[in-house]
Amino acid sequence: MKFVMILCFLLVVQYVFTFIQVRYYRKSTNDVVSTYRGKKGYYLFSGTERRKFRPGAIAMIVVDSNYIIQECHVVNGFSVLSKFKEMSKYKGQPLGTVLDELQEFKTNRNYRRLPAINTALSKAAENALLSISTKNISML
Repeated sequence: MKFVMILCFLLVVQYVFTFIQVRYYRKSTNDVVSTYRGKKGYYLFSGTERRKFRPGAIAMIVVDSNYIIQECHVVNGFSVLSKFKEMSKYKGQPLGTVLDELQEFKTNRNYRRLPAINTALSKAAENALLSISTKNISML
């Protein structure tokens, strides 16, 4: 009976932490979106990397229609206490350059897998590249 009570308690705690994380993610997304609200040609993309026994990551990037990154925010870790941090390193860089850099990082370091931040950022950049390019294709 004690074991069942402990499991129920852990499920409730997990639910509360998940609720807090989702609220923080939505607030962070709304903050970024409010900066670009009403402006044409800016797009928000995110990428996630979930790991079972290692920290995961979420990346949010704002890209303009010329494939230039305007903002890049990343959160990494296990905990609810992890917060989004701006990565000014990628601000103003073209998507293709960032993707090349991430791929080069993987091949030069002989990683079997990229670190979670790099994988999440690469997923967000790939989504941006594909989405914007399909919007720029005109049907004649």
